[in-house]
Amino acid sequence: WRDTLFYWHGRVTWVGGERNVVSWRGSWLSTVASHAPPAADFSSSFNFFELNFDVDPMRARQFATGDMDLRALLQLSGEFRGHYLMEPPDGAGYRRAYRDDAHEFEFDDRIEDPPPEIGASDPLPPRAPQQIPGAPLLNVFVVPPPPRTPRQPGPYVLCAARGRNEFGTFVALGHARRFRSGAEDAVELTLARRYVRDDDSRLRWPLRDILRGVQAPIRVSPWEHSLPCRLQGDVIAEQQRIEAERQRERANHIPQPFAAQPLAHHTDEYRRMMDRKRTRD
Repeated sequence: WRDTLFYWHGRVTWVGGERNVVSWRGSWLSTVASHAPPAADFSSSFNFFELNFDVDPMRARQFATGDMDLRALLQLSGEFRGHYLMEPPDGAGYRRAYRDDAHEFEFDDRIEDPPPEIGASDPLPPRAPQQIPGAPLLNVFVVPPPPRTPRQPGPYVLCAARGRNEFGTFVALGHARRFRSGAEDAVELTLARRYVRDDDSRLRWPLRDILRGVQAPIRVSPWEHSLPCRLQGDVIAEQQRIEAERQRERANHIPQPFAAQPLAHHTDEYRRMMDRKRTRD
């Protein structure tokens, strides 16, 4: 199940109140593919979710005016709270509400506005490589050749998240997009969630470092190549740890004296056989 990506897609809307609440509502889908499902699949899904987060007064004034400018999301961080619908894992019963025990997020500090369309032969310039401070070079994401699926017109702001619930720990990558259609002006947020091992390095990194580790072409969704099941550095570190343990065991191994096997005519089975033979005689 760690091979599965859970795509959460919905609109960001202003709610208000004393806590300056902003709501993210939509639906989620799961797939093993690295490409997000089409919008029609999200529209027909019954896996609804509603997650809320708070913003500071300055951002609240901008959201309250209805101006859905992505600049209001830059460097925004906080905690998602809310629920999502899902069928029980054992398949018994109808959908019920689940909640994450923790779910933190952070948006990037820059806006990207890639061209709306690209061809199969067009070059895809990557983001400038940035080494994560204090992290080994092996922990930088390895970017394979990007898929030739263009994103929808931007602009975009990258977002990283992580959390835990009764199913495990997870990390997520995605983006917020300014959506305009006629008189409609909104922000769509899409996050791809992947459940990871409890010893995954990304669970200890600041979310800012996870965003810096995304060296993806700006015209391709970040989850398509920057959200692996395991980091290469974690795999190598585990192999080195196992090898070190084996070397310690070999160094501390005390040879045991050879334990000679009893001769065949000294075994209990042989004595019982001889007893039966004497009885017959």
